[in-house]
Amino acid sequence: MSADANMATRLRSLAIDRPDSPPASAAASRRLAIRCLILASVIAIPAAIVYLPSKLAIDTPVKYSSSIATSSVSPATADTSSRNGDTVSAVPIASLPQAVIGSGYVVAGRMITLRPEVGGKVVSLPLDVGDHFIAGQVIARLDTTTSEIELKISRSQAAAALIAVQRNQISLAKAQRTLARTKQLADRGAASQSNLDTDELAVLQLSNDLDSARQAAETARLQVERQENTISLHRIVAPFDGVIVARLAGLGDMVASGTDGGGPRDGIATLLDPASLAIDVDIAQSNAARIEAGQAAIAVLDAFPDRQFKMRVTTIVPVASMQKGTVTARLEFLTAPSGVLPNMAAKVTLNPPSLQAKADEKGN
Repeated sequence: MSADANMATRLRSLAIDRPDSPPASAAASRRLAIRCLILASVIAIPAAIVYLPSKLAIDTPVKYSSSIATSSVSPATADTSSRNGDTVSAVPIASLPQAVIGSGYVVAGRMITLRPEVGGKVVSLPLDVGDHFIAGQVIARLDTTTSEIELKISRSQAAAALIAVQRNQISLAKAQRTLARTKQLADRGAASQSNLDTDELAVLQLSNDLDSARQAAETARLQVERQENTISLHRIVAPFDGVIVARLAGLGDMVASGTDGGGPRDGIATLLDPASLAIDVDIAQSNAARIEAGQAAIAVLDAFPDRQFKMRVTTIVPVASMQKGTVTARLEFLTAPSGVLPNMAAKVTLNPPSLQAKADEKGN
């Protein structure tokens, strides 16, 4: 027991005695801090009442409205508040120019299916898909064996017609000399009027025969010319500079003439003029009044998302689409669009009218 008593005595000696109440200086400090907080609140509340309305007016957020075919920014409305008779106006935010946005596809102004004017068998195809050509260059040749035989026949007939003309000329000249002698004899009374009339009729008949022979010779000559032209049509040539995008016939194939009709793949080849590429873009009808011929634009193709193509509006189709609610505008490339192909999808941004006017002023 004595050991426990000694341990308790030692523990009490180590304890720290705390005063029952804080000193007077600490209590005074707390009271001073409370008074300062109350005073700061009294000053801050009126200041906040004046400051917050003007701050809200200045920081009013810009509202954006978007649609399929436009992106626009509407200006914030200025607000005012007053304090002690002084008016504080919100700073107006300038509206950004509105751009017209549309989507469409690359189209070719000149892309044709080359068809021959005469039918026949393909015997030569010197060019293949992707090859470039110039106007007048041969794209294909058809077999001319039958046409050449017909040409020989026509030339033979033309030669025979010329011989007939010469024969009639000789006969007419002979009849004219006979008529001249008969007239001399009739003047001396050595020939009857009947003989004179007979010789005159012979000259007239031979003159008519000569005219007929000449007409036949001209017909034969035209027949030869037509046959030569038919043979030339067996050479199918390019009507413009361009590139072959598809071959529709092979060596040995029989092709029909273009006048016989046919489907979209009937023909020799499909030809494209790269210089005629353009973009047909659909614009919302609500923006129809904001596009015009000559307006500048920028196009971005899905195939080339990192390239921007400078464009210009050339035509606005004078018919709107009731199903899509759009109008269509055609835009031309201002520079040669390398790598661009028909039917590629594109997104087009047309300059706002205000920016277009400034660009025109700079250009002038």
